[in-house]
Amino acid sequence: MNAARPICYAMAWLAVGAMCLPAHALAAEEPARQSEAVAPTAMPISDVALGPGGLLTGRVLDEHLQPLIDADVAILADGKAVATTRSDANGVFAIAGLRGGIHQVVTPEASRFVRLWVDGTAPPRAARGAEIVGGPDIVRGQWGGHNSYIHRMAMWATNPFLVGGVIAAAVAVPVIIHNTDDDDPPQS
Repeated sequence: MNAARPICYAMAWLAVGAMCLPAHALAAEEPARQSEAVAPTAMPISDVALGPGGLLTGRVLDEHLQPLIDADVAILADGKAVATTRSDANGVFAIAGLRGGIHQVVTPEASRFVRLWVDGTAPPRAARGAEIVGGPDIVRGQWGGHNSYIHRMAMWATNPFLVGGVIAAAVAVPVIIHNTDDDDPPQS
């Protein structure tokens, strides 16, 4: 029985060590990258017709549908900024020289994916301009709104060293208790 004890300890340390490794170290292969023509499906994509010369016009509104004055507007393609501008006193912006394809329109309060269509190629349902409405963060999933306490607890609960320490303690405490019980002489 005592000869198996070092093997048990070695297996426990091996298990704890494996739990402390980052997840990407254990992954079999890298995830497939999305193609340039496909946007994430979590956010809806709106069709927008570009004007002559690749002109994109639009409005930036707050959550109460009031125009955002002098708001920064960036157009991203594949995560890189291809154009930037600012909205005017009516929340209107215009950017020329854009190409067709899926782009992301980013403002300080909102972000929206749009499929831009070159002049004369847009489907009939395509909008003539982009309308970006900001507001409170949209919460998807089960965590609810941003709560710093929950965020900190989630961060600690997913820390591999803390999880490994808890598991090591869960393994070590019963082993120690078992070993101290074996060492006590029987009571008569």
